[in-house]
Amino acid sequence: MEDDIDMENKQISYGRLLNSHDFQNSTFIPNIVRKSLKLTSPYYLFIYIPADEIIKISIFPVENATIKKLLLRLKEFSPDLVKGISRVLKNFDLGDGTIHTTGLCFESVNCFYETYLDLTNIEKRNISIEEIRQEFLKVPRVDSVEIIDIPVEPFN
Repeated sequence: MEDDIDMENKQISYGRLLNSHDFQNSTFIPNIVRKSLKLTSPYYLFIYIPADEIIKISIFPVENATIKKLLLRLKEFSPDLVKGISRVLKNFDLGDGTIHTTGLCFESVNCFYETYLDLTNIEKRNISIEEIRQEFLKVPRVDSVEIIDIPVEPFN
């Protein structure tokens, strides 16, 4: 339990997936925001990025509930690391399944890269999330890769 809390505190962002009904009926989301998004999507991915005294919220309309986040713990950022991450994304042709990516060093020893993926098209090509994880582990300066489920949750 303590390890889960520790790892949760060392992420750049936190994802939450809502179904269309909860998104449309939420009084928390202003009408102008709902109207500006694609309203025919069956799901909406909320990505929360906390910073000092603020939280940035991004909302992505998505067609499927098969969303995973890959959280890479890095030794440090470097040009070779960026090339290695780009190579994995290109080799697996993850462009159509990538929803959001970001990277950040909290301190020189706490560097992370994360990507949110819609697995629907990836799985249709018979590629598993575990294969992708294993390839990221081969990139120099990647310490670990965690697969995080983003389940559909009710909006409370």
